[in-house]
Amino acid sequence: MTEYTIWVGGEHPWSRSYMGEIGAQELTQEQIDKYFTFDEDGEIDFDSDVISEQTDAWGDGEADLPTWDTITDGCMGWGAYTDQTVGVCKSEDEENPIFTSDVESLCYYTAEEIEEDGEDVQERESALVEYVDELSCPSGVWILYHSIEKGGYQGTFELPDDEEFDPKKLVIQVRQIAETFSIVTGARYNGEDIEMEGDSDGKGIDWYVCYQDQVIQFK
Repeated sequence: MTEYTIWVGGEHPWSRSYMGEIGAQELTQEQIDKYFTFDEDGEIDFDSDVISEQTDAWGDGEADLPTWDTITDGCMGWGAYTDQTVGVCKSEDEENPIFTSDVESLCYYTAEEIEEDGEDVQERESALVEYVDELSCPSGVWILYHSIEKGGYQGTFELPDDEEFDPKKLVIQVRQIAETFSIVTGARYNGEDIEMEGDSDGKGIDWYVCYQDQVIQFK
């Protein structure tokens, strides 16, 4: 068997990648009534300073809104941003990639479209992106955090020695959250999941209120 490495980031597996971690939680009606108002056009309004304070676990008093470490839905997605390169190489020869492409230039399909069209979809492009709409905030008010990070993001898979890597069998999984954030969260080859993992150093956290099609940063 021959081991292959797949990564998302720069030109080689060791290239540092820009990544994001995203989590969200829907607020209760009590929290909505306490902190938010809505105009006749459906626009949401709130005091950014108050919301910022109430989502700060290190602020004075006990936070009344979800914080980074109390969001019950936890991490909705962690992985590399899609404006980077996906590459494949033999693990023993990391200097010479055998496949590279910008993630955003690949052909995007939803998971349902891939399931419905099957092999017909697989033949349309050299590699595919499976597009997952994870959170579109159809109702309610959500608090969302977006942690910006930098590190490595990759996985490995094996093929028989006499079998060549075929890009048509590669599917990159991209998750979109709140119609704003798109990150690579996984990959498959020939129908088999590839465990993608990495290390990262946090660079900062942005916070948003999400309501219907409104995504408003408050800190």
